[in-house]
Amino acid sequence: MANALIIRPGSDLLSQTNGGRAAQYVRMSTDHQRYSTQMQAAAIAVYAAQHDLVIVRTYADEGRSGLQIKRREGLMELIEDVRSGRADFDHILVYDVSRWGRFQDIDESAYYEFICRQAGIKVCYCAEEFDNDGSVIASIVKNLKRVMAAEYSRELSVKVHAGACRVASLGFKQGGPAGYGLQRELIDESGCSRGILLKGQRKHLQTDRVLIRPGAENEQRMVARIFREFVVHRRSQGSIVRWLNNEEVPNHRGTPWSYAMVRQVLSNEAYIGNSVYNRSSCRLKQPRKQNPPELWIRAGGLFEPVVDKSIFLKAQSLLKEKQVRWSNELLLKKLRQTLSVNGKLSASILSTTENMPSAALYAYRFGSLREAFRRVGYVDPERSYDYADARKQSEAELSRQVETLVTQIRAWGVTAVFDAQTAVMTVASKLAISVRSARYYVGRCHAPCWLVHRRTIEPAELILALRLDKETNREVVDYFLIPINEMAKHAIALTATSRSRFAVYRCPTMNDVLRAMMEKVATAISQIS
Repeated sequence: MANALIIRPGSDLLSQTNGGRAAQYVRMSTDHQRYSTQMQAAAIAVYAAQHDLVIVRTYADEGRSGLQIKRREGLMELIEDVRSGRADFDHILVYDVSRWGRFQDIDESAYYEFICRQAGIKVCYCAEEFDNDGSVIASIVKNLKRVMAAEYSRELSVKVHAGACRVASLGFKQGGPAGYGLQRELIDESGCSRGILLKGQRKHLQTDRVLIRPGAENEQRMVARIFREFVVHRRSQGSIVRWLNNEEVPNHRGTPWSYAMVRQVLSNEAYIGNSVYNRSSCRLKQPRKQNPPELWIRAGGLFEPVVDKSIFLKAQSLLKEKQVRWSNELLLKKLRQTLSVNGKLSASILSTTENMPSAALYAYRFGSLREAFRRVGYVDPERSYDYADARKQSEAELSRQVETLVTQIRAWGVTAVFDAQTAVMTVASKLAISVRSARYYVGRCHAPCWLVHRRTIEPAELILALRLDKETNREVVDYFLIPINEMAKHAIALTATSRSRFAVYRCPTMNDVLRAMMEKVATAISQIS
């Protein structure tokens, strides 16, 4: 944390201490709590001075919810340092119990404190009235505080949800993209338009509201045509997907059309001027669940329909007829029928067979499409599954390499955290690096090629590409630490020609990667200072 209040060598407060070493942990829930961590650090600094402690480390989670440990890099790093024995302090100073976390299961909060206590490190809640000394009274009060912290989040969640439902009942949109053929209009508190919100833009004033409006004329016409194809011409959703992609019709995501996108268009009540909220909900960081129709919040007549209501209702009737609860037995039965008709199976055959479950559903239910085919006794004689096996092994190798990198960086006394969900490594809280495998394939003219992908919106400044071997696509040959601004497109191909261009970013060994990272970290710190 940039502005953490830590007792510095040479200060009057330091001269009063006997050398007790402490780490401080601070957390704020949202970006709006601009001074929260500084206020916590101020109180912690006073507590440290009063108890003869020197703050030697700071762990911070800014803009992070306290409902769970997931994505709280600061707390995860703290617990990892304690577990591994790297902690060079014997106290952890936290502002109060709620900053440690508002875990809905209070035993989880106690568990993380127990890990610290087991390692001989005391957790101190500086602003609480009790001393966390293990006494009966302290234990009772502390657990009561944990319950209160959890209950505060639960009550706040209920109030926020009720408020969102109230606003949605008035026809205002509660976040998220508009959808194909639609757009978002920003409205001020007096009901006057502030203009159309473009993709990625959001409202900044709490008094402003967002309304859904019909989008571009060409997209509206395409929506109407999709409904006609489905209702009047009885084209299947899969057939509509292929038609849209063959015609190269662009969509709001800038990606090829999919079955899910077409289904979302066909079931979206916004095309008849309605706004529907609370179809699904996700409270207190729990898994998202689908809500029954009686809990949906619907506001109608918001604008002139893009699609005739009678056609929309007919589409809903057809969609309902096609809905089948696919059990595993029914899925395999359908697969056997398809195999008997076609003599073979593939993802493309599944996608072109009428009333056939998607390949994605088979992969989800049985772990892979390959396993689903095996269940009905089919093995493709023309296809090798070495690719799938090699990909799994290369992913395992990537995880092993990242773990080694993180361990070595931490051994140098520098913080390093890897988020497996986003595949982003954060070093010294300053440098974000996306980690990617560069797999080998045969390019044009049979030239060897390695492809490195990047996201449309890349959260990191660098991409660390692990180039895999040609023979198996499983072993790492070398590394490329490439700046994002060198990747204008979504992917770059490392060929014999382009590798010479990127030679300046090549790291032959992991030690070279570590040195390059440390140089980047030093540069980032010097720019900030």
